[in-house]
Amino acid sequence: MHGIGIIGSGSMAQALGRALHERGAPVVALAARDAGRAGRAAAFVGAAVRPVEYAGAVGLGRLIVAVSDEAVTSVAGHLAAAGVRGGVVLHTCGVRGPEALAPLRAVGAACGVLHPLQTVPSPELGAGRLFRITFGVGGDPAAVAWAEEIADLLEGRVLRVPADGFPAYHAAATLAGNGVAALVDSAVGLMARAGVDAGTALEALAPLCRTSAENVMAVGPLAALTGPIARGDARSVREHVRVLADMPPDVAELYLAVSRRLLDLAVRRGLDASAARRIEPLVESARHGRDDPDARPRATTLTNP
Repeated sequence: MHGIGIIGSGSMAQALGRALHERGAPVVALAARDAGRAGRAAAFVGAAVRPVEYAGAVGLGRLIVAVSDEAVTSVAGHLAAAGVRGGVVLHTCGVRGPEALAPLRAVGAACGVLHPLQTVPSPELGAGRLFRITFGVGGDPAAVAWAEEIADLLEGRVLRVPADGFPAYHAAATLAGNGVAALVDSAVGLMARAGVDAGTALEALAPLCRTSAENVMAVGPLAALTGPIARGDARSVREHVRVLADMPPDVAELYLAVSRRLLDLAVRRGLDASAARRIEPLVESARHGRDDPDARPRATTLTNP
């Protein structure tokens, strides 16, 4: 590898820079608009990594733009204006393809995407979580080749994504990753309705969440499905809907959306059609915050292919 410059000073920039540095990649500079943040971020990545302005990235030849999704194109423009020409540039934004780096592509850079399919809540936690994961990769041939080299260095696997496929890819990642926070927060709220404080609720729910995720990944969503909807247990669903009337509307809407999908999974796995017909109006009544067995059913879920 040639000398690598990290562009950005946030959690992803620091975590990825440090992970690469620890594996022997020649990370030599970190650039950010704020000199103080650049200095602190560079020190975290590695003692020999120097903090620079955008002009300091000129001539490095290998750049990783690890900034917020909204800032990628703007930062690419600043780098081009600073004199960056040619070379290979990757960005870590999962929702946009290589076109996000258009200002650098216009001055001869090979542009691509290297998106770590992992949550990075802080530099400290993220640096240790970027090994043996999947990276969403796409872009110009030279950029893809470098992205694959980085993934290999971090003992990861590569998921090739077409340029127009990144929004769907990122929506999937958001549901699987960030969606967990919304689900657990709602579950903690329901535990509070049962008289359980938040700390105790999190401790109690943790093994269930981990085991559920492990089961799904081990055998797939269909085989791992459990719970009242999978069993056709209308009585339990009716009780759920009753207590949801006391919860914020968005919690009820989340229960509705999740339960619709669970019912679809249950039907595909073989849930009896009559059981599905009993449960569906109860699920739909969650929208109204009341037990409404006459709610209009969504017939599309009742076909068992």
